[in-house]
Amino acid sequence: MTDQLKRLQYLFGKYASGEASAAELQEFWQLVATHGETGFLSDQMQEWWQQEDLSAGVDGQKTLQRILAKPQPKVRRLQPLWAAAAAAILLLGGAVFYFLHQQKTAMPLAKVVNASYKNDVMPGVTGATLTLADGTVVPLDSAGSQLSLVQGSTQVSAVNGTIAYSGAVTSPEKIIYNTLTTRRGQQYPLRLSDGSLVILDAGSSITYPVGFPADRREVQVHGQAWFEITADAARPFTVKNDEISIAVLGTSFNVKAYEEESGLEVTLVAGSVRVSNGSSNKVLMPGQQAVLSGNDIKVNANAAISEATAWKDGNFEYKSRSLTHVMQDVARWYDIEIVYDGAKPTDTFTGGFSRSITLTELLTILEMSRIHFKLEGRKLTVLSR
Repeated sequence: MTDQLKRLQYLFGKYASGEASAAELQEFWQLVATHGETGFLSDQMQEWWQQEDLSAGVDGQKTLQRILAKPQPKVRRLQPLWAAAAAAILLLGGAVFYFLHQQKTAMPLAKVVNASYKNDVMPGVTGATLTLADGTVVPLDSAGSQLSLVQGSTQVSAVNGTIAYSGAVTSPEKIIYNTLTTRRGQQYPLRLSDGSLVILDAGSSITYPVGFPADRREVQVHGQAWFEITADAARPFTVKNDEISIAVLGTSFNVKAYEEESGLEVTLVAGSVRVSNGSSNKVLMPGQQAVLSGNDIKVNANAAISEATAWKDGNFEYKSRSLTHVMQDVARWYDIEIVYDGAKPTDTFTGGFSRSITLTELLTILEMSRIHFKLEGRKLTVLSR
């Protein structure tokens, strides 16, 4: 074995265990491109999987093809590799598993024949339902670019999968409200009349004026939404969720407020926001996250920003999250029912995967952690061990 192949062998071990530094990852991909003999890498993968007893349900040959076919990323740290390659990563018990999925390729990720999967489920799509002030319901997933109407003095149109409002400032007595709702398995962007962007995640809703008045901008949100707010000091922007309010000027942040989850999360990327819950309030700075539960507001000064916002870029990402937390997100995006055969697993996960893969492709990744599933129609059972 040449020195370079020995080095490739060493780096593969570091890569497979998740211990490779950014420089080592860069060197690994360069050696794969130069000396990626299929037989050599295949032997290495098989040996490692056998040692870890992780071979069940995984198509090693296709995974190898993913490595050999993958365009070489510019690796500086983990997140650019993740974003550029749409890498699916799973961490359990100190081991990291990387599965590469190019979003524009037709080849499925580690596609396997598994008798426990009676069918497959496609990922979510761009779509929503718009409810007008008079109660008229417009399905945006079918209306698409054909939607064009006027409400008050505001023009409403849907073009290329985005609904947009444009018009002059509205007088307070003439405010008209619309509600945009996504079902499970849907996601939809919204451009408000002030130019602010909102991306609504699956199983969510936002109620908003078609045109804002001169002194304020207020919206009501349930579920999860990403906000990029146009700065306007004369008209503060407020996001409300029942008794909770988030006051902003010009900023980018994420709100996660699903009723089935224990707390509301506000994650700030840029600017500043003031989060209020009754008599309690906290001001967040970029990189911080507020978690609201009951009347309590806890601030995480070093929030996992990429985890909170990955969904809007077409990915799931997790840092030490429980399996039940992961499966809640999976259930909403794939519009499935999750049931547990016995006690719920206590495993925690760090890593992520693309939201464009099919459900069985996602399950193939998760099954590497020795958690197994049964899929029948839209019912997914997490099997006891």
